[in-house]
Amino acid sequence: MTRLPVRTALLAAGAILVSVLAAGCGSGDNAPAGAEKISFELTDAGCKPNAAKVKAGPIFFDVVNAGTSKVTEFEVLDGDTILSEVENLSDGLSGTFSLTLKEGEYTLYCPGGSDERGTLTVSAN
Repeated sequence: MTRLPVRTALLAAGAILVSVLAAGCGSGDNAPAGAEKISFELTDAGCKPNAAKVKAGPIFFDVVNAGTSKVTEFEVLDGDTILSEVENLSDGLSGTFSLTLKEGEYTLYCPGGSDERGTLTVSAN
């Protein structure tokens, strides 16, 4: 029995797995159906806007670096827990992610800015 078919099958399976994982991690511009879209800019000050209000449910975050080298990351926190983030957004780059949030207050965190923390208020539907 030759090992070539087994190695070929393993390589093919590995390539498929890498493709699936890469597709799941990519950022796209398509918001999930019914999601409220909210946009932020990264600036020397941090997150702009620094405070936002949305309704509970699926939320699509669109983040763009507006020309700063001080801030390259945007996070949504619940207490000290990072719920989601985009990072490594150098000048001109953008990123997106979606979250489904319940009613409450969350922290917007843009490390490196002069005003790093903001508030995301999520109201009942």
